[in-house]
Amino acid sequence: MSEPTNPTTVPSSAPAPIAHPAGADDLILKISYEGGLVPPDYQVTNVPDLVVSGDGRIFTPAPASTPYPGELMENIQVRQTNEEGLQALLRFVADAGLLAPPPEYPDRHNVADAPDTVLTIAAAGGTFVHSAYGLGIGDPETGARKTLLDAVNMLSDMATVVGPANIDQGTSFVATSYRLQARPVDPAQLTDQPLPPTIVDWPADAGVALAAASECARVDAAAIGRLFLEASQSTYFKDGDVVYRVTVRGVLPGDPAC
Repeated sequence: MSEPTNPTTVPSSAPAPIAHPAGADDLILKISYEGGLVPPDYQVTNVPDLVVSGDGRIFTPAPASTPYPGELMENIQVRQTNEEGLQALLRFVADAGLLAPPPEYPDRHNVADAPDTVLTIAAAGGTFVHSAYGLGIGDPETGARKTLLDAVNMLSDMATVVGPANIDQGTSFVATSYRLQARPVDPAQLTDQPLPPTIVDWPADAGVALAAASECARVDAAAIGRLFLEASQSTYFKDGDVVYRVTVRGVLPGDPAC
């Protein structure tokens, strides 16, 4: 005879939570485009299409709001989701088979100078990097490439993925530190620009010299105040006797150290 069941006990059908990093500086998910025919500073300062941090912040590029010369930095929007939203996101990538070591993503399009679409997921005890060259370019995708492309496209609508009730309206991201690259320019050649350039002095106490930022450098926002926030694409910076063109963006969760 079987044991009687407790009528007050209802079997739970809720899926087990998926473990993930929970720190503000931790990365849970990122969609980026890497390589291809791009300027030298692209990999340092370009904004990924999507970054999700361990504390539930969702970073995406914001539409440009001003005409040329525009702000020096690309505006980044940050929205907040909760743990329920993060679990919905992780279940979405798990159901798509992406919360796992990546399969082969063979390129059969023979497209030159295209970027790699890279989906990085850090959860369930591992980091899984799905990278496909020239994804979505040329003939329709099939197999694993189509699965990845469909997921990337769906992730462009985070309100649907995490649930509209689990995400706020967002605001502009205010960085606490910046990634930058500086290249010397000849001030005499700046006269050909549509608008006269503005040359401002680089702060002596910034903590990094622009001569040391030819590849990549970081600077604390507190050390430079509103310098980057008030600069435009026609702003140049003078450090010592040298004038530099600076490209910059705020440091996001998961960014590698320079």
